Amino acid sequence: ILTTYSLLSILTKMKSVCIFEDDLYQNFLPLAYSRPVYELRCGMYSFLERIMLQYPGTEINLFCREYLKNLIAETHPHSINEIGSNDKGCLFINGRLLLSTPIAIEGKEEIGICDDAIVYARLSNKNSQYITSQKFLDKDFIHELKKKFNVKIVDASLIQYPWNLIHANKEQITSDFKTYVKDESAQENKYKGVHFVMDSQIYIGKNTMIKPGCVLDAENGPIYIGNNVKLSPNSVIEGPAFIADDVVIKALSRIHAGSNIGKVCKVGGEISNTIIQGYTNKQHDGFLGDSYIGAWVNLGAGTVNSNLTNLYGPIKVQLLDKIIDTGQTFLGMIVGDHTKTAINTKITTGTIIGFACNILLTTTPPKFTPSFSWYSDNVTRAYDITRELQVAKRMMARRNKKMTRNGEKVFKTIFALTETERKIHDN
Repeated sequence: ILTTYSLLSILTKMKSVCIFEDDLYQNFLPLAYSRPVYELRCGMYSFLERIMLQYPGTEINLFCREYLKNLIAETHPHSINEIGSNDKGCLFINGRLLLSTPIAIEGKEEIGICDDAIVYARLSNKNSQYITSQKFLDKDFIHELKKKFNVKIVDASLIQYPWNLIHANKEQITSDFKTYVKDESAQENKYKGVHFVMDSQIYIGKNTMIKPGCVLDAENGPIYIGNNVKLSPNSVIEGPAFIADDVVIKALSRIHAGSNIGKVCKVGGEISNTIIQGYTNKQHDGFLGDSYIGAWVNLGAGTVNSNLTNLYGPIKVQLLDKIIDTGQTFLGMIVGDHTKTAINTKITTGTIIGFACNILLTTTPPKFTPSFSWYSDNVTRAYDITRELQVAKRMMARRNKKMTRNGEKVFKTIFALTETERKIHDN
C-alpha cells in the first residue's frame, strides 16, 4: 500500500500527473507493439483509466515510445511526450502500476521504488523539465534518479508480464465494481424468461438487450454490462465479469468468471478468465481460457486453447529466445493485434502468437509464433506487409473504422521492429 506523505514535509504543490512507460514494456509484447503498456486492461479499466480516476481535475501527460506518439494523440486529448511548463511540478507514475489508492500529488521531491523499478517520481517544475519519455525507457535511468533525489521504498503492484494481468483479473473486476459501481443496480431492460442471481451485484447499461433464457449469476462476483450490448438467447454469464459497450454475445454462450470483453467485440462459445482488448471476433464454439487477446483478432470457428497441462504443473512460455517459467498453473495464450486463426485451430498452454499472424494449420501451432508470420501446412513464411495491411483495413471497415495514416505508419514500423523475431525463430 502506498503511503500518504506528511503535510509537515517541505511541500512542492503540483497539479500535473505524467504516466510513463519503462523498459519492461518489452515483457508485454506482442500486446504492447501497437499501444503503450498503460492501455492494457485488467478489471474494468485500463491502467491509464484507473490512474486517471484517482486524479480528477488534474492535468494528465502521457509518455510513450516515440513511434506511437502521433497515433496515441488521435485518441487522447493529453500532452504526449512533453511536460507543460508550470510552477507546480509533476508526479510521474509508472504505467505498469495497478493503482488502487492515489499517490500523494503534493509532497517533497522523491522517487518511489519497488523491486528496483521506479513506481513514481515527484519532482519540482525545474527538475521535471529535464525528464523525457526516452529516459524512462532506459533501464539505467533509475540509478541517475537515486543519486539526485530521496528514495522511498514502497509496496506497489507493478505488473511484470501479461499473465499477471490474467491472474489478477477476477479480483480486479470485483474491486473496481465495488469502488466505482457500488450504488448502481440492474436495470429492468430484459425480456421475460431472463434470470438474475444477486441482482444487486449486476449493472446493465442503456439500450442493452437481454434475450429469453439468459442467466446472469452474480453470486460469486459482480457483473457489469455496458451500453448497447446484445445478449442472445440462452446465454449464461457468471461473475465476476465485465462486458464493455457495443458487444454482441451469441446464442448459447457460456461466459465464466473473469471474462473481460472489450468494446465492439463479438463473442460466443465458452470463455473463462480471459481479457479481450476490443474489436475482436470469437463468435463460434470453442473454449478460450486464461488468455489475453489483442484487438482486431479473429478466432475461427472451433478454435480452442488449452489452459492447463496434463502434469498440473507451472506453465513455461517462450519469449523470443528465452524460456520463462510463469509460475502459473492456468495459462492459455497471448495473441497480438490483427492475428487470425483458421477453423478448428488447437493451441497449447502458454502459447504466444505475435502481431498480425495468419494461422492456417491443421496441426498444433508452435508455442511461439513471430509477428507477421503466415503458417499453413505447406507454407511457413513472413506475411507480406502490403497484403496484411489490406486485410487489416478490410476488417476495420467492417466495423466502420478507417485506419489512419498514423495507424498505417505504426503498422509498418511494427513490421520493421519484428524482423528480429522472425530471424531468431528461423535460426
